[in-house]
Amino acid sequence: MDDPVHRPCPPFGQLLGARRRGAAHVRRETPCQDAYHYAYQEIRALPTLALAVADGHGGQQYDRSAVGAQLAVRESVRLLIDFVVEFTDPRQLLNNLRIDFARILRKNWREAVLQHERGIAADGVEIEPYTLIKRYGTTLLTVLLQPEMVFAGQLGDGKVVRIQADGTVQEPFPADPTLLGLETHSLCSEACDKLWQTAVWTRQAEETLLLTTDGLSDSFANQDEFHRFAGSLQGLLAEQGTGYVAEQLPHWLDRYSHEGSGDDMTVLLVFPGVS
Repeated sequence: MDDPVHRPCPPFGQLLGARRRGAAHVRRETPCQDAYHYAYQEIRALPTLALAVADGHGGQQYDRSAVGAQLAVRESVRLLIDFVVEFTDPRQLLNNLRIDFARILRKNWREAVLQHERGIAADGVEIEPYTLIKRYGTTLLTVLLQPEMVFAGQLGDGKVVRIQADGTVQEPFPADPTLLGLETHSLCSEACDKLWQTAVWTRQAEETLLLTTDGLSDSFANQDEFHRFAGSLQGLLAEQGTGYVAEQLPHWLDRYSHEGSGDDMTVLLVFPGVS
């Protein structure tokens, strides 16, 4: 899913998104490490939207992290949908999302990594799982929307932002004070399922949701500046229309990367309007 996204997802509104290779990656001729994926469907007549954004670590130690990020978003969206199909009671669904999702995702992602490696390894080459997994390391953000509920999960950096109609913003996941500088948690960590954070809230009909990798937020001087940017999106989408914003979003991300962090940038937006 590399093309920009702009599609209706009633009753949640419009889904917009873009993935861009960072300015520093262009200069170094290295690939984009970000990935996103989504699924929108009715399950038992219940509209369901599953979103995922991942940021592969990059660098020599994580030379296959671009693939790791792609596998992470595909496996997490698939698992979110599987949970909705399997657990018909909302309370049971939430309990299993909180308790079992990260553990099963860890298993599924690692199996997908090993399957990918077997597909590209030379015949007779022995695969050493513990060393290999690290090469695919990535962060992950997930969101599951249903008409009455929003579930979000996070491992590592990146941002999930709730934007209210008046422009006020809230991040359900505070920054981890144990992480310094560019450190982040990862799906390749042995205890990644223990580091997984979750949040649940009642869906607000006028609320915009933003998922973004850290390349965007790191392009601002501080968190307050990033929050001002995020808070402006609600008004911009309402005034200019989602078609205009969807068309411009890739160019905006390119500019922020060039003038800011230089990193890859991926954004998914769920705007409750219909323009």
